[in-house]
Amino acid sequence: MNVPRSLYFATFTLTASIGVIFGLIASLQDQLGFANSALGLIAGASFFAGFVGQLWLAPFADRGKTNSLLVGAVIAAALGTIWFAMASSVWELIAARALTGLGFGAFIPAARAVVANVDPSRAGERLGRLAAIETSGFVTGPAIGAALNEIWGLDAPFIFLSIVLISMLPGLTRIKLSAENALPQGSRLATTRAVLSRREAAGAILLGAALFFPAGMYEAIWARFMEDLGASTLFVGISLTMYGIPFAFTASTAGKITDRIGPWRAAGFGLSIIIPMTFIYGFLTSPWLLMGLAMIEAIGQGVGAPACQAAMVKATDESERATGQGMVGAASTFGAGVAALIAAPLYAGPGPEMTFIIVACVVAVLGFLAFRLGSPKKTPVVSEVF
Repeated sequence: MNVPRSLYFATFTLTASIGVIFGLIASLQDQLGFANSALGLIAGASFFAGFVGQLWLAPFADRGKTNSLLVGAVIAAALGTIWFAMASSVWELIAARALTGLGFGAFIPAARAVVANVDPSRAGERLGRLAAIETSGFVTGPAIGAALNEIWGLDAPFIFLSIVLISMLPGLTRIKLSAENALPQGSRLATTRAVLSRREAAGAILLGAALFFPAGMYEAIWARFMEDLGASTLFVGISLTMYGIPFAFTASTAGKITDRIGPWRAAGFGLSIIIPMTFIYGFLTSPWLLMGLAMIEAIGQGVGAPACQAAMVKATDESERATGQGMVGAASTFGAGVAALIAAPLYAGPGPEMTFIIVACVVAVLGFLAFRLGSPKKTPVVSEVF
């Protein structure tokens, strides 16, 4: 059975509605006049709401509620997106961002479970394709936002994407997969405890936190950092789109390699690129160079993201897939939320150099701990991470 195309289209649109704010947040700040510290609150609201969605709502997909969860998540994201167009205060932006984050948190683990359960032996390949679509949406969103902002103003991107999200609903209601029949025994809490009791699953959760931690920093300060270096709002959107090109290509092809060599070896390669790139960003003074190195980092993320998800697939059975993917996603968004909260004050205080160094060190520590827990004994832990 093939993955329904409507799931891919909805994934792209949903993540585009999340990513659109990346390139516009500095313009919203200039228009509404809020402080730099609020950047972290806006970004963190999305991540922490996503944490709630992935931890508490995603498990319903393991219990025959996949369609309802996917549809409800898209509706929540559409409402949050249109709220951005109507917001007139920073607190409304925080609430709108939380609503879109909740929709994302409920949708993505269910979508990953659907994809993985079609053929678990090819989970890395299929999850890599989905990861490529996710990130393509994230990084196309800023470009869409920048273009529509130039033509019709700051509200136009949010109105457009909310309309497209609503148009995705009919296709999602028709998704029918056999995974719906494999219902777990016991409560959702019992399923969660069963997954957490496995070292491989715990390692995959920490790995997700390590890989996604920099994303919180990027949402909070990437546009501000770029514009402080002299980039335009349009260039910020282009830089995020250029990040997505190598990510999408890598993720869509690296999944097959992950299935062959194993998720932990693939993840080690990804981290070996992400950590040094993150470390040196703060020392750069050219937006062009920053964009170029971000495209190199995207290769590491393109390998690491599907590898992390495939590691959790191996640690769970069919009736636990959405729960497991939700736990990986919850750890990822929680870590990103923490990064978003600390990035803005660090950027405003010690500056970009210290901000990126601290984030790189956190990624290294989380990655090391993840490999200690989840990596097969035959895999050299330190060499895989560093």
